[in-house]
Amino acid sequence: MKLSVIIPYYKDYNRLIQLLYLLKQQQLATDLFEVIVVNNDAEIPLELPRDFSTKYSLKLLEEPRPGSYAARNKGIANAQGEILAFTDSDCLPDKDWLSNALEIFDRDTQKKLGILTGPVPLFYKNPKKLTAAEVYEKYTGFTTEAYAKEGHAITANWFSYKKVLLKFSGFDENLKSNGDSDLSKKISSQYEIQYSPNVIARHPSRYFVNEVVYKYRRLFGGTYLRKFKKSKLKFFRYLLDFTWRRVRFSAKKIVTISPKESSKILLVNLAIVWGTWKEFFLLLNGLETKR
Repeated sequence: MKLSVIIPYYKDYNRLIQLLYLLKQQQLATDLFEVIVVNNDAEIPLELPRDFSTKYSLKLLEEPRPGSYAARNKGIANAQGEILAFTDSDCLPDKDWLSNALEIFDRDTQKKLGILTGPVPLFYKNPKKLTAAEVYEKYTGFTTEAYAKEGHAITANWFSYKKVLLKFSGFDENLKSNGDSDLSKKISSQYEIQYSPNVIARHPSRYFVNEVVYKYRRLFGGTYLRKFKKSKLKFFRYLLDFTWRRVRFSAKKIVTISPKESSKILLVNLAIVWGTWKEFFLLLNGLETKR
């Protein structure tokens, strides 16, 4: 077994099934990869259509501990592949996603590669009629090439040797967000992070404003746990800087794009700022961060 694809799952059944069908179309022999779905919903058992197992090796695991990083670690522990691929249950990889990645690892004869990542383009429900959330994400989408240059990668499109992941004990399960930034930074201190424009996994844009706010509250909580739990004053300064950057971003868009789009971006940024300030006070009172 060359590759194991690890997919954490939480209440997104239809898009998971779409992803599993796309993996049937991969331009890679099915005996070279397996797919591991880790159900992270402790309340509802997950059942998958049986026909997938006739196309490629498919494992279904359960991880009752909340958090996608706990689910990914369960997948790592049970993976048979030498190389592990991570994506999300709502992503749509190109048909040569696995084969293109495997070619790069085959050339890595000295095993210097710590993480391989690639583009994560956004797609929309109706490209001709974007919601406020979609307009916002249109201008703030994943810049994975820049992330890689900074020593970071995101789990929507991530490949690593299993040995490398185990060396660093996998993802920090105490984090609900920023776990990919945390682990990729550790790996990049000793290994190379490579970006390939041909290793593509597409990600849906968030459709509703509350989904964007939820994302930022989750990221905000993850940053607090990683960097500021011992310093409330520094965390407050971080919040002020975050608020200023949102205001500045809105102001720049007012003069560079159409009023129709800039007004939507302003609306979303106001909601984000309100949500992160609420999250700030919840965190200071010791409440659990957003999932």
